Amino acid sequence: MIAYNDVNEYLNNIELPRSIEEVLSVEHELDGKEFEFLQVAKRFLKENIDFESYRFKQVHCIGTCKINLTRTALYFLLDDEIISVHKSILKDFNEEADWTITQFRLDEIKNMDFDNDESGASRYETGVLFMKILNERGAVRNRTLRHLNTNHFQCFRDFYTNMQQNRMV
Repeated sequence: MIAYNDVNEYLNNIELPRSIEEVLSVEHELDGKEFEFLQVAKRFLKENIDFESYRFKQVHCIGTCKINLTRTALYFLLDDEIISVHKSILKDFNEEADWTITQFRLDEIKNMDFDNDESGASRYETGVLFMKILNERGAVRNRTLRHLNTNHFQCFRDFYTNMQQNRMV
Protein backbone atom coordinates (compact mmCIF):
# COMPACT_ATOMS: atom_id res chain seq x y z
CA MET A 1 0.00 0.00 0.00
CA ILE A 2 1.28 3.47 -0.80
CA ALA A 3 1.13 6.61 1.32
CA TYR A 4 -1.47 8.71 -0.54
CA ASN A 5 -0.55 11.80 1.42
CA ASP A 6 3.12 11.63 0.40
CA VAL A 7 2.42 10.89 -3.26
CA ASN A 8 -0.36 13.47 -3.62
CA GLU A 9 1.67 16.14 -1.87
CA TYR A 10 4.56 15.40 -4.20
CA LEU A 11 2.37 15.36 -7.34
CA ASN A 12 0.62 18.55 -6.21
CA ASN A 13 3.96 20.36 -6.57
CA ILE A 14 4.32 19.50 -10.28
CA GLU A 15 3.59 22.62 -12.30
CA LEU A 16 0.58 22.01 -14.54
CA PRO A 17 -0.83 22.17 -17.18
CA ARG A 18 1.77 20.23 -19.13
CA SER A 19 1.54 17.78 -21.97
CA ILE A 20 1.09 14.16 -21.00
CA GLU A 21 4.47 13.46 -22.61
CA GLU A 22 6.14 15.96 -20.27
CA VAL A 23 4.29 14.62 -17.22
CA LEU A 24 5.29 11.03 -18.01
CA SER A 25 8.94 12.04 -18.40
CA VAL A 26 9.20 13.76 -15.00
CA GLU A 27 11.82 12.09 -12.80
CA HIS A 28 10.41 11.53 -9.32
CA GLU A 29 12.26 12.18 -6.09
CA LEU A 30 10.22 9.73 -4.04
CA ASP A 31 11.48 6.36 -2.90
CA GLY A 32 10.15 3.01 -1.84
CA LYS A 33 6.70 1.77 -2.88
CA GLU A 34 5.57 5.29 -3.79
CA PHE A 35 8.38 5.67 -6.35
CA GLU A 36 7.79 2.17 -7.71
CA PHE A 37 4.04 2.80 -8.03
CA LEU A 38 4.55 6.02 -10.04
CA GLN A 39 7.22 4.54 -12.31
CA VAL A 40 5.28 1.40 -13.20
CA ALA A 41 1.96 3.27 -13.60
CA LYS A 42 3.52 5.80 -15.98
CA ARG A 43 5.28 3.10 -18.00
CA PHE A 44 2.09 1.02 -18.24
CA LEU A 45 0.07 4.03 -19.40
CA LYS A 46 2.60 4.99 -22.05
CA GLU A 47 2.79 1.42 -23.38
CA ASN A 48 -0.97 0.74 -23.36
CA ILE A 49 -2.62 3.82 -24.87
CA ASP A 50 -2.24 5.24 -28.34
CA PHE A 51 0.59 7.45 -27.12
CA GLU A 52 0.94 9.34 -30.41
CA SER A 53 -2.62 10.66 -30.10
CA TYR A 54 -2.16 11.54 -26.40
CA ARG A 55 1.37 12.90 -26.25
CA PHE A 56 0.41 16.58 -26.60
CA LYS A 57 -2.84 16.52 -24.61
CA GLN A 58 -2.69 18.80 -21.59
CA VAL A 59 -2.79 17.34 -18.08
CA HIS A 60 -4.55 19.71 -15.68
CA CYS A 61 -4.41 17.57 -12.54
CA ILE A 62 -2.55 14.44 -11.52
CA GLY A 63 -2.86 12.49 -8.30
CA THR A 64 -3.55 9.17 -6.66
CA CYS A 65 -6.89 7.76 -5.60
CA LYS A 66 -8.67 4.55 -4.74
CA ILE A 67 -10.98 3.04 -7.37
CA ASN A 68 -12.50 0.63 -4.85
CA LEU A 69 -11.36 -1.07 -1.66
CA THR A 70 -8.55 -2.96 -3.36
CA ARG A 71 -7.41 -0.82 -6.32
CA THR A 72 -5.08 2.16 -6.17
CA ALA A 73 -4.91 4.51 -9.16
CA LEU A 74 -2.89 7.32 -10.64
CA TYR A 75 -5.35 9.72 -12.29
CA PHE A 76 -4.86 12.32 -15.00
CA LEU A 77 -7.44 15.03 -15.71
CA LEU A 78 -7.22 16.05 -19.37
CA ASP A 79 -9.35 18.53 -21.35
CA ASP A 80 -11.78 15.88 -22.53
CA GLU A 81 -11.35 12.85 -20.27
CA ILE A 82 -10.17 11.42 -16.99
CA ILE A 83 -7.67 8.58 -17.23
CA SER A 84 -6.84 6.31 -14.32
CA VAL A 85 -4.10 3.70 -14.29
CA HIS A 86 -4.82 1.30 -11.46
CA LYS A 87 -3.52 -1.78 -9.72
CA SER A 88 -4.62 -4.09 -6.95
CA ILE A 89 -3.07 -3.18 -3.62
CA LEU A 90 -3.01 -6.88 -2.77
CA LYS A 91 -0.12 -7.53 -5.19
CA ASP A 92 3.27 -5.96 -5.82
CA PHE A 93 3.26 -2.94 -8.12
CA ASN A 94 5.67 -4.54 -10.59
CA GLU A 95 3.26 -7.36 -11.52
CA GLU A 96 2.18 -5.72 -14.75
CA ALA A 97 -0.50 -8.24 -15.66
CA ASP A 98 -2.80 -6.71 -13.04
CA TRP A 99 -2.50 -3.07 -14.18
CA THR A 100 -5.56 -1.59 -15.90
CA ILE A 101 -6.37 1.68 -17.63
CA THR A 102 -9.83 3.19 -17.28
CA GLN A 103 -10.86 6.17 -19.38
CA PHE A 104 -13.85 8.36 -18.61
CA ARG A 105 -14.45 10.42 -21.74
CA LEU A 106 -16.35 13.68 -21.67
CA ASP A 107 -19.21 12.29 -23.76
CA GLU A 108 -19.62 9.23 -21.47
CA ILE A 109 -19.91 11.18 -18.21
CA LYS A 110 -23.52 11.99 -17.41
CA ASN A 111 -23.06 13.55 -13.97
CA MET A 112 -20.36 14.39 -11.43
CA ASP A 113 -20.56 15.23 -7.74
CA PHE A 114 -17.92 15.94 -5.13
CA ASP A 115 -17.59 15.35 -1.41
CA ASN A 116 -14.96 16.25 1.10
CA ASP A 117 -14.95 13.27 3.48
CA GLU A 118 -13.49 14.88 6.60
CA SER A 119 -12.71 11.49 8.17
CA GLY A 120 -9.53 11.15 6.07
CA ALA A 121 -6.10 11.53 7.61
CA SER A 122 -5.17 14.59 5.55
CA ARG A 123 -6.49 16.93 2.89
CA TYR A 124 -4.92 14.62 0.29
CA GLU A 125 -7.06 11.69 1.43
CA THR A 126 -10.48 13.30 1.88
CA GLY A 127 -11.80 14.02 -1.60
CA VAL A 128 -14.46 11.82 -3.17
CA LEU A 129 -15.64 12.11 -6.78
CA PHE A 130 -18.92 10.45 -7.75
CA MET A 131 -19.60 9.94 -11.45
CA LYS A 132 -22.45 8.51 -13.49
CA ILE A 133 -20.92 6.96 -16.60
CA LEU A 134 -22.63 5.70 -19.73
CA ASN A 135 -21.16 2.26 -20.51
CA GLU A 136 -20.73 0.65 -23.94
CA ARG A 137 -24.25 -0.83 -23.77
CA GLY A 138 -25.85 2.53 -23.01
CA ALA A 139 -26.54 1.83 -19.33
CA VAL A 140 -25.60 4.36 -16.66
CA ARG A 141 -23.14 3.03 -14.06
CA ASN A 142 -21.84 4.67 -10.89
CA ARG A 143 -18.11 5.14 -10.42
CA THR A 144 -16.42 6.55 -7.34
CA LEU A 145 -12.86 7.82 -6.95
CA ARG A 146 -11.78 8.18 -3.31
CA HIS A 147 -8.82 9.84 -1.65
CA LEU A 148 -8.64 12.54 -4.33
CA ASN A 149 -6.59 15.63 -3.69
CA THR A 150 -9.23 18.19 -2.65
CA ASN A 151 -7.08 20.89 -4.24
CA HIS A 152 -8.19 19.35 -7.57
CA PHE A 153 -11.91 19.85 -6.96
CA GLN A 154 -11.86 23.17 -8.80
CA CYS A 155 -10.22 21.52 -11.83
CA PHE A 156 -12.89 18.82 -11.79
CA ARG A 157 -15.63 21.47 -11.41
CA ASP A 158 -14.23 23.32 -14.44
CA PHE A 159 -14.15 20.02 -16.35
CA TYR A 160 -17.77 19.37 -15.33
CA THR A 161 -18.87 22.89 -16.36
CA ASN A 162 -17.17 22.39 -19.72
CA MET A 163 -18.91 19.04 -20.03
CA GLN A 164 -22.32 20.61 -19.36
CA GLN A 165 -21.72 23.49 -21.78
CA ASN A 166 -20.72 21.10 -24.56
CA ARG A 167 -23.94 19.14 -24.08
CA MET A 168 -26.04 22.28 -24.39
CA VAL A 169 -24.49 23.32 -27.71
